[in-house]
Amino acid sequence: MYLNEMTEKNMSSIISNDWYQYMNYLSGGDNIINYSWRKKGMSKSEKKEIKNIFQEIDDLTGLTFKKTKKKNDDIRFFSVPEINETHKAEIFEATNPFPVEDLIVGRASARKDRIKIFFRDNDKKVTPLDKYVLRHEIGHALGLAHPDGDGANPDWNSSDTIMSYNVFEGSFFMYYGYTDIDKRALQQNWGLNPESYIGSIGRPEDIVEDITVPV
Repeated sequence: MYLNEMTEKNMSSIISNDWYQYMNYLSGGDNIINYSWRKKGMSKSEKKEIKNIFQEIDDLTGLTFKKTKKKNDDIRFFSVPEINETHKAEIFEATNPFPVEDLIVGRASARKDRIKIFFRDNDKKVTPLDKYVLRHEIGHALGLAHPDGDGANPDWNSSDTIMSYNVFEGSFFMYYGYTDIDKRALQQNWGLNPESYIGSIGRPEDIVEDITVPV
């Protein structure tokens, strides 16, 4: 019982009902989320990574993601060389132990008709940092939150949740992808993929009713 209570507590620490409800509203409540990207600045590798992330979440949850025209999207991606106040930046490399200028690396912004996701990339390659930022921002769009409302919460790191800013162990950037807590939180918001459900707990055996009746 204690373990279940801890799991529920941890899940509730990274769930944002506001973001979940807004995405559910934007997508029409049918668990189908349409997405697009601004072609300018977006590399083939980045497009492929976005598709891979959505496939990962599709396999895990009851969501389906469809690439669409920009006028019909619920999520729109922007790859930019830098993020400034125009993009209303959010994630900072504040935990980087190296003596460099803090850089803004990503932002999820809820707009009137869609959620816009900005991520900073100058080389068009997909690095572990890029994978982290994209999954973090998509997490926000799908209703995940910083741990207890604080990305830099010292009680959490990226091995606990992709929603933590604490991504360095010593001088090493540590990328774990979506963790078990993240996956359970996404399933809490969006339900289970039926195939994932069957595979994870096993299909129940047939129930045979063997009732004795008078003859």
